[in-house]
Amino acid sequence: SVGEKNRLRAEADQMQMLLERANKLVTGLAGENERWQTSIGHFQGELTRCLGDSLVGSAFLSYAGPFDTHYRSNLVSGWLAAIKEEQLPFTDSLTFAAFCAKPTDVRQWNIQGLPADNFSTENGVITVRCSRWPLMIDPQNQANKWIRRMEKSQLRVVDLKSRDMLREIENGIVYGLPVLLQDVLEELDPALEPVLAKALMKVGNREVLRLGDKELDYNKDFKMYITTKLGNPHYTPEVSTKTTIINFAVKQQGLEAQLLGIVVQKEQPALERQKSDLTLRVAAGKKKLVDLEDEILRLLSETEGSLLENEDLVDTLQQSKVTSDDVSRQLKEAEDTEIRIDLKREEFRSAAIRSSIAYFVLNDMARVDPMYQFSLDAYVDLFNQSMDESRTNAKSISSADRCRQINIAHTLSVYKYTCGGLFERDKLLFALQLCLRILTSEGNIPKQEFDFFCRGGMVSDRSDQRQNPCPEWIDAGTWDNITELDSIPACMGIASSFEQGHRDWRAWFTSSKPEEMSLPGHPPGLIPFID
Repeated sequence: SVGEKNRLRAEADQMQMLLERANKLVTGLAGENERWQTSIGHFQGELTRCLGDSLVGSAFLSYAGPFDTHYRSNLVSGWLAAIKEEQLPFTDSLTFAAFCAKPTDVRQWNIQGLPADNFSTENGVITVRCSRWPLMIDPQNQANKWIRRMEKSQLRVVDLKSRDMLREIENGIVYGLPVLLQDVLEELDPALEPVLAKALMKVGNREVLRLGDKELDYNKDFKMYITTKLGNPHYTPEVSTKTTIINFAVKQQGLEAQLLGIVVQKEQPALERQKSDLTLRVAAGKKKLVDLEDEILRLLSETEGSLLENEDLVDTLQQSKVTSDDVSRQLKEAEDTEIRIDLKREEFRSAAIRSSIAYFVLNDMARVDPMYQFSLDAYVDLFNQSMDESRTNAKSISSADRCRQINIAHTLSVYKYTCGGLFERDKLLFALQLCLRILTSEGNIPKQEFDFFCRGGMVSDRSDQRQNPCPEWIDAGTWDNITELDSIPACMGIASSFEQGHRDWRAWFTSSKPEEMSLPGHPPGLIPFID
């Protein structure tokens, strides 16, 4: 009959639908099984290596903050060697920042003003993760700016001279607000002792902190940041044990990495944008995968009867498979992009080296006169301006030629900019320092010759020294310089030339204009050395 025919057709359609769902379910679960097996292997490996990695990570968090990049690397190498000696499992390519921070968090910190080099990223992780309040050594004001942008309008900024310092800290403790105590010196206000020590007391169900004569309800959202502009402070053990000291002071290697990032962002903005977008997409994809896994497990646990009846489960499995493939593809794309960016970054390394050298020449001018203080922010602005002004209309230019353009323009800009604030007597010294540092970095001044130029010759034991042929007009100190100069390959033979032609040297020495006379004896290699 017609009814029987319709019923059979409906059953056939239903069976066809269930068959399709079963196929999707098997395919989806098979894909999930493969991915979950891979994840299980990955997580088991991480769990196995977790002991050594956590040991290094916690040691870094506790002890590495005050040190620069080179010393931190030595510390980590020593810790890893000790762990290996004890035969504890650890990750071979372990990095503190990757172990303790998410890439999306690091990117957000960079947007908020934290420099993008590894040293600054490590400092950012320590600041956020440390259990004691961070005390940041910040002569260039980079940490201060980052904290202000990260905490935004909720941040309360005070210093030790503020009249309402304690009141602002009290409000922060009670209402869970972040407080920035800036520009501290080597000694902190004793009134802050309970805050630094986190001297909490339990009163019933309340956590109370006694500050002065007040008992304040402690809000766990309270944060405290401390910064100092002192370049090399010496804090007492009492302060060191109650805070986490973090060195944000920029060294030449760290500034070089920061300026390299600025150059690449300026010269190759498309690659930087692509890297940033990929970081966001990969992070969003991984989060979506976790959400889908949770949803699949929930549906599997809540499904009653046949799994084929649960259409949401089948659709979620299909979506999970597609998302997993997208995330895998994006991860591979991110790795390729990272390699391309690193290769492109290295092409602009020479511009970053020159600009970092120039900044630290400016920084060292404070030793000549404490009045000579130069802002890193202003210097970065000058560097950006130099890159803009050095740009030509040439459609295609190699990275090496572009670096040469930037270096020439920026070196001249630094000289003009700096000389505007120097006394006339110090301008030649600044030009000499800038020139010597640049030539030394390029390997054009041998270290032995430069050390002799700066310090002269020092002889501790004269028993083996060549005899002075002219003691009547060459004193002992001058002869020390001559014999030490003779040990430099470019000047070898100058001491013997005094023995053979001391009359000519005497005439040259007593001349009113020796710089216009030729050197007696022409010792081999001495003319190129002087030229």
